[in-house]
Amino acid sequence: MRESLLEILRCPRCHAAASFTVQSRVRDDREIRAGSVRCRECGLERPIVDGIVDLLYEPPEFVVREAAGLERFAEVMRRDGWDRERILQLPNVPYGYWSAQQRGMHQVLSTVPFRPGERLLDIGANTCWASNILARRGLEVVALDIATTEMQGLRTAEYFIDGGEVFFERVLSVMFDPAFVDASFDYVFCCETMHHNHPANLRRTMRELHRILRPGGRLLMINEPLRFPLRLKRDNGKAVAAYEGHEHVYFLHEYLGAARRAGFHVSLPGLRAAAYGLRRGDGPVPPPTGRLAPFKAALRRHAAGRRVIHAYRIAYYWWKHAVIGDASFSLFGEKR
Repeated sequence: MRESLLEILRCPRCHAAASFTVQSRVRDDREIRAGSVRCRECGLERPIVDGIVDLLYEPPEFVVREAAGLERFAEVMRRDGWDRERILQLPNVPYGYWSAQQRGMHQVLSTVPFRPGERLLDIGANTCWASNILARRGLEVVALDIATTEMQGLRTAEYFIDGGEVFFERVLSVMFDPAFVDASFDYVFCCETMHHNHPANLRRTMRELHRILRPGGRLLMINEPLRFPLRLKRDNGKAVAAYEGHEHVYFLHEYLGAARRAGFHVSLPGLRAAAYGLRRGDGPVPPPTGRLAPFKAALRRHAAGRRVIHAYRIAYYWWKHAVIGDASFSLFGEKR
């Protein structure tokens, strides 16, 4: 942790803003590695361990269980061959789950006009792969999670920042009561994170994220699972139930309603991406692949062909969302 982080921290007990003082016991050229922070208003003292400031104060039981489950899941990853080198490649690894993360991040980087020096909060940072990518864009990134365990928590950040080429802060806290002052971030990013809220906390989290964003700041949600009328997913999370992930699933309108009631102006970039690929001027459209690649390339060369592709993408998007119910979605929200 660096001292500059103190200006945006909020006490998790008394909610006093920028009230922490820091005591350093071990530090290196990069940051304070061990020590503590203490609130001047209520006297709460919390540890700094391995550069991570622990502001997870009196967490609910479901948060404690979920954090413990992440530790167990990290052990499973190790047995399955995951190691530091594979983590460093994320999200560019040959696994189906990660292809969605790769596409979602590509969409964010291609459509959001990030500027160096802007501040971003990565909630549910987990393996910290997104924090790494966004920090390399020149953003001042803070990774937030409820766990510190390597491969499934904030200590994984060491894999990325040990080389000295990138740095981002790490804070242990919950997303429904994040330990940050009002209007302290330009962006909040989350990837497959918001569905780890039960309904009341989903609404609370949206309000809190609106609070910590500056006017004009943006919430960037990608790859959230959805419930559909023909596919209610009542067993959502069954595959990882042993890890007590506190997973839920919502209809699209529930996400939209929670975001709008919190004060966000909402857009759905997934629909735009389905229709157009990348927005014009935002970068190259990936070349078509597969057996139909020559046919698709020929269509793109003509206006009529591009209209056919456009219609196909729209139809396919709504087929996935309204009929077979086999899609995740992305939501961008702006604080106005």
